[in-house]
Amino acid sequence: MTTSASRQTLRALAAAAALVLTGCDRPGGQQPPSRPSQAAAIPMAEAAAVPAGLRAAPLEIDVCGQPQRYDRVPQRAITHDVNITEMFLFLGLGPRLVGYSGIPSRKEISPELMTQLAQVPKLSSQDMNLENMLEARADFVFGGWSYGFRPGGVTPELLAQHGVASYVLSESCIHVQKRERVALGDTLADLRNVARIFAIEAQAQGQIDKLQASIDQLAVQMQGNTHRPRVFVFDSGEKIPTTVGGFGMPQAMLDAAGGSNIFADIASNWPKGNWEDVITRDPEWIVIIDYGQPSAQGKIDFLRAKPELAGVSAIRKQRFFVISYAEATPGPRNVHVAQRLAAALHPDRRITVDSVPWLPAAEPKP
Repeated sequence: MTTSASRQTLRALAAAAALVLTGCDRPGGQQPPSRPSQAAAIPMAEAAAVPAGLRAAPLEIDVCGQPQRYDRVPQRAITHDVNITEMFLFLGLGPRLVGYSGIPSRKEISPELMTQLAQVPKLSSQDMNLENMLEARADFVFGGWSYGFRPGGVTPELLAQHGVASYVLSESCIHVQKRERVALGDTLADLRNVARIFAIEAQAQGQIDKLQASIDQLAVQMQGNTHRPRVFVFDSGEKIPTTVGGFGMPQAMLDAAGGSNIFADIASNWPKGNWEDVITRDPEWIVIIDYGQPSAQGKIDFLRAKPELAGVSAIRKQRFFVISYAEATPGPRNVHVAQRLAAALHPDRRITVDSVPWLPAAEPKP
């Protein structure tokens, strides 16, 4: 390649990158496609001249069973829901966050993470807002099906039309594909994928390894266990209870902790159950998801006062286990909750419960 041709190629790449960076300033418009093939064709001697954020070769990751391509390293990210935001901050990616949504007052983020989030704009307390995302010039959104993404609303496909990349929470993929099981490792896989997307694998590996070590340690401590107490997870609802099915993260925590979810036969993550089955299946423990109103104690009082539940083992023996919304949904706290659950369900096993194994990593340099 001649020097003149080389300069022309680099000018073309810079222009293409500028279009991608400014594309989000045009709400509602179709954005020009990125040109990763040009980046891949640049000789190694000229690689240092690639515009910031543009990958030398595209990254491809399986997202909900489909290959998802990432041509750039995101610089302006948005997260939705408290658990997903905690995952992002856990990786030390606070400096890349230009907005968040889906965290109303009833879903409080961990106090250890509040300082990182204090200066980040809240784009919406409830649903995703496409206009606000585009105004923030986002180039990446981390959400999930029923964690912000929903048919007829904001979807990964809609974001792509505006030149915004996205990643979908693995647990939520049950809404769009069949899955064999849910596992604590799903959260670790999400963390690894996001670290790859943001090119911080080296910085994040130590944090993820800590979680994996805790999972492995719990598995060793639960070896040989044959007693699996029946557990009912109560999220909310008076006439019809919202619970966790066989593909919600509490199912994975119960599996690791040696418990048996009484609604594991429902092939969803957060479905509606029914009181008749709660009575028939007679849970020995009830896990209460603490968020919103009524409070955790209010939910316990409601269950205690429900006459038809008076004979349920967990209520007769007052066996309640309270976890927060962020602990019940996929995030870095899940492993810690699984340890606590195991200790409660199997006090004879002397389960190790780590203090706070999910504190955020040091913020990576831009």
